[in-house]
Amino acid sequence: MQEAYQTDWHPEELSHGIPSTPDTALVFSAWDRLVRLSASAGQPGRVLDVACGDGRDILSLSGLGWEEWGLDASHLQLRDARKAAEEAGQRINLVRGVAERLPFKQGVFDSLICKSALYHFADPEEAVRGFALVLRPKGRAVVSVVQFSSLSSRSSRLLYWVARAVWPPARRKRFFWDNPVPFQQTYVYSVDSCRALGEPYFSKVDCYGVSLLWGFPGWGRFLSFLPNVISKIVLRVLDKLARRLPRLADVVVFVWQPKESEGQVSAD
Repeated sequence: MQEAYQTDWHPEELSHGIPSTPDTALVFSAWDRLVRLSASAGQPGRVLDVACGDGRDILSLSGLGWEEWGLDASHLQLRDARKAAEEAGQRINLVRGVAERLPFKQGVFDSLICKSALYHFADPEEAVRGFALVLRPKGRAVVSVVQFSSLSSRSSRLLYWVARAVWPPARRKRFFWDNPVPFQQTYVYSVDSCRALGEPYFSKVDCYGVSLLWGFPGWGRFLSFLPNVISKIVLRVLDKLARRLPRLADVVVFVWQPKESEGQVSAD
């Protein structure tokens, strides 16, 4: 069970590298911005970041009037979050725990973030049920995942198959969009599977896509050769398309509101 919850996990343990290319920079900046804007919509209140990592998402809400809480199973991640808060001179409430057993009363949070974490959980459905319970009525859960049925993911895996068929050394190589991911993720998600996970407990408010073609073989290198201003324009246009076409996007962001039967108890 300790391995399932990855209580000592840290990003340095990633077994495959994330490319340092313009498309990667766009993905993370746009993803961070969209989560921050979605989580902070409405009047400031109490926000919880489940699997908060180094705390950068909730720390970005500082100064907007939010009471910030972060939860993570990894003591290493909480160490990083604590250090980041101290360096920024900000206050953040950090709790060590697992998403499947949230150690909070019902109805105490106005907003909840779960970013790039659902696929690490031992029981994602139990975690999502808990998200609804700890939210106040009309609260919001901002849940986002990398999508392994994106246009880039599906097209890339087709090219991987061709490469392995014609070039034997490629059979021993692990590529960016290979699926399944044996160590980092327990599950993989698409728009449909993520929506199905939330439907029993949440009503759909919004669903957005972030980025197109991230990690497609050669795409990042091609962008690196373009003038910086041109590559930024191309990436922004593709990102705008992704907003409207989440099924094709590299990242999907859901903004959910608890159903009336969930999260109806409000306690301070």
